[in-house]
Amino acid sequence: MSTRQRPAGPNLGDDQADAADPGRAAVRRGKAKGNDSANALRAEVLGALGVLKVATATQLQRLLRPDVMSNKAIRQALNDLARQHLVASDGNTKTRDKTWRLEGTAGLEAAGHVLRLPRSEMGGTARGAGSSGAQHAMAVNESVLAFVLGGTAPGASGGVGVIEDWATEVEFTLPGGRRKVRPDALWQAPEIGLPVLMVEVDRSTMSLRRLAAKLPAYRELFRVKVKDSDPALADKDPADRMVHWWRRTWPGHTRPGYPPVALVFTDAGATTLANRQQKVAQMSADCWQGTRWTVTRDDNDGDGWREYDDAIPVIATTLDLLTEHGPLGPVWWRYGRPGRHGLLDALDNPDSRGAYNQRQKAREDKAREEEREAARRHREAMRALACADCGNIPEQATTREYGPDGRRDFTRRPGGRCWDCHLEHQEQRATAARERLHQARAANAQLRPCWTCRGSIGGEEDSELELTQKASPDRLECPGCEHERQEKELGPLVLPAPTRRELLAARLSTPADPWWDVRVLHAKLYPPKDRAA
Repeated sequence: MSTRQRPAGPNLGDDQADAADPGRAAVRRGKAKGNDSANALRAEVLGALGVLKVATATQLQRLLRPDVMSNKAIRQALNDLARQHLVASDGNTKTRDKTWRLEGTAGLEAAGHVLRLPRSEMGGTARGAGSSGAQHAMAVNESVLAFVLGGTAPGASGGVGVIEDWATEVEFTLPGGRRKVRPDALWQAPEIGLPVLMVEVDRSTMSLRRLAAKLPAYRELFRVKVKDSDPALADKDPADRMVHWWRRTWPGHTRPGYPPVALVFTDAGATTLANRQQKVAQMSADCWQGTRWTVTRDDNDGDGWREYDDAIPVIATTLDLLTEHGPLGPVWWRYGRPGRHGLLDALDNPDSRGAYNQRQKAREDKAREEEREAARRHREAMRALACADCGNIPEQATTREYGPDGRRDFTRRPGGRCWDCHLEHQEQRATAARERLHQARAANAQLRPCWTCRGSIGGEEDSELELTQKASPDRLECPGCEHERQEKELGPLVLPAPTRRELLAARLSTPADPWWDVRVLHAKLYPPKDRAA
């Protein structure tokens, strides 16, 4: 609720009937005291008419006494004020409700006393408005009542502020002095962070072009700057001392951009009202959409934000929605933003730098999380490649290593070894192979030589066919001679049979021939007579 206090009204206790009004029955009432409830009600009625300019008794009753079912007390107060020539009625609405307004200078001054406003700020008396039914004024009144009283639907949000927070038909002159901007209503609610709100009520009778043209006029008005008289700025350059006049008039603005404008549409079907809101938005986009700024980065797909320093926050709704859900309910469509929102949420600039920063932070957080996840998976993969010998965990699976044979790419395998252990393992294998070769050569040296080449039975030393292990005792040729025999298809080697003389000598002493046993064996296996055949 507003923090403003309702000022006490003037002494309106003289309830005598107006004898100059012929035909009116004189009703004798007891003289009211200066602070009785009737007097307080009349003061409230004067204050409400000072704000609304023209209203019905039912509207005043809903505004001032919402818990009372009948407007009888309001009508009595109006009749009392009419007899004092402070209010008057010009006609009726389409629903046959009498319209009331302030009467003359006396009515304006009395209302100004209640509202604590000078006569110069009270405006006119709306004389003659009721003669045509005051249809537009009634729509404006219903909009104001929806703000003050809140929604009528079950569970709807309550109202905000009091009637004294409002002003109607306030006129502002544009630079040049010819054109004027006159909102249907002006609301001040600094207690909820809204220093001022301009309200335009559209009854669907004005052309869309004319309605949309009001927004550029507002922006032209809000662009006006005046010299700041703050003594603290006395030593600054003249250009630095210029401020927007509305910031001095309604201090406390914290949102970028100009004061907001609310459009309330009524007196047409739902489809027509929706179309009017959409078309006004399209025709006035330059006033509310702001300036687009794009940041070129690899991770934002050309994302950016809008600056609203030279833009008007425009919110739109219908009178039915406003009446049903109240001003804080989800009834406002912020031009440039999808969906409907509560009042304060709707006034937050869409796609602002702050929103971009949040999106960019979310992208960076996601990228960091993906990097952490990739690093985690990499660590797990590297742990699987831990060296089987030393347990070393590599930083990457494949590394470029330099050794005696030049550069090479070394790839780790699960259960394998690191490069150093791999080299050490190869050296151990080479050493073992050399040791086996030395052992084989030493063993082969104890055996008979090759029958064909008379060399080592293991083969020519350091040749490709040299045996790496000792030869079997029954081996007759080295690997080279065996390979040559196979290539020439000479068949198996058969040693020459012992002669008679060699056999006789063998009876006396062991022959010095290393192949003697094999020759004897071959002689049995391959008799000489069969060989000749």
